Amino acid sequence: MTKAGPKTRRTSFRTLCRCLIGALGQPLVPPDLPASPAEWEKVLRLSSAHLVTPQLRWALQEQGKDLLSAIPADVVDYIDAIYTLNLEKTGRVKEQLAQFIQALNCLGIRPLLLKGAAVIVGGLYPTDGERMVTDIDVLIPPSSLPEILEKLASIGYQEVDNTGGLVKIRTAEALSHHHYPPLFNPDWPVTVELHVQPVSLRYGHLLTTEELFLAATPFSWPGADFYLPAPEHMIVHNIIHTFLVDTRDQMRNMSLRQSFEFVLASRTYADRIDWDAIRERFDTIGYGIPLRQYLALANHCFNFPWPKAITADPNQEARIWPYLVRQNLENNLARWTVNFLREASIRLRRLYNDPRRIKRLIDADFYLKLRDSSKRLPD
Repeated sequence: MTKAGPKTRRTSFRTLCRCLIGALGQPLVPPDLPASPAEWEKVLRLSSAHLVTPQLRWALQEQGKDLLSAIPADVVDYIDAIYTLNLEKTGRVKEQLAQFIQALNCLGIRPLLLKGAAVIVGGLYPTDGERMVTDIDVLIPPSSLPEILEKLASIGYQEVDNTGGLVKIRTAEALSHHHYPPLFNPDWPVTVELHVQPVSLRYGHLLTTEELFLAATPFSWPGADFYLPAPEHMIVHNIIHTFLVDTRDQMRNMSLRQSFEFVLASRTYADRIDWDAIRERFDTIGYGIPLRQYLALANHCFNFPWPKAITADPNQEARIWPYLVRQNLENNLARWTVNFLREASIRLRRLYNDPRRIKRLIDADFYLKLRDSSKRLPD
């Protein structure tokens, strides 16, 4: 990542990225930090939006006392408090995960953990407090969905409907999506998503349920047996979910939490990742350019070392420029405009893909939701 200089505007996004690389084995110096209370406020607001405040704390602590002494005391207190609260929450999430897995084991089913649940259990981070978990994603055999839903209903789980309310779990039907709607138990802190396919159906040929289970590692806690994905599949899943689905299709800002995790996992599991195979997987199916865009963004944000097996796109700077412009927006009007155009585009695309939704254009709720979603900070 290029440091802020006379030709590079210093933004909250650039400053946050620069700070985060301190957790990736790279040194920081005081000029890398926010230069004023106002800058710290913007950076912390952005780190909260991207759910990376615990990683920011880790990155700063890795630099030792000399750098920490340059950080305002109230900032240190804030990030320590976030870490402590998250550590406590993650402990509860792991208790929830254990009960959930035990319920599936009673049916003879051994699930495969995805995303946050997988990296927490797999020990990718120094402690449980460095990674914020907002839900539990598990991959299950599709044929097991009906009996799993029945079992979860019996232990207090309910379905989260489109309005955010809780309703009784429905009988499993043929899914038009790669996971069942989120399930929530009031006794536990996060929702659960049952995946019958690891990624959006559009990208199912890039990563399948069968290959994930075939290469997965068996793992056990007392009374709970499950699988963890192979590191290479974890990397592929991250690329598809973070960039192809969320950033390109949904037009969201690239998640710094997921991109940071991609770089961290690539570094931690370097000897277990076949970049030749990853390149062939994406190039063969026609996603070679998006793969290189994501690698270029990771390189720009976190100094991700470019894999020797993958030739860089000569036009990569131009290809990632629109994403970086969106990430660096700090003007509120510009943010609102980007959000509005993004949300409008997503809704129009849904109408195009499913003309039966056209009647929603005469529903006031359609425009109220568009207005409300446009007010949110770009994620």
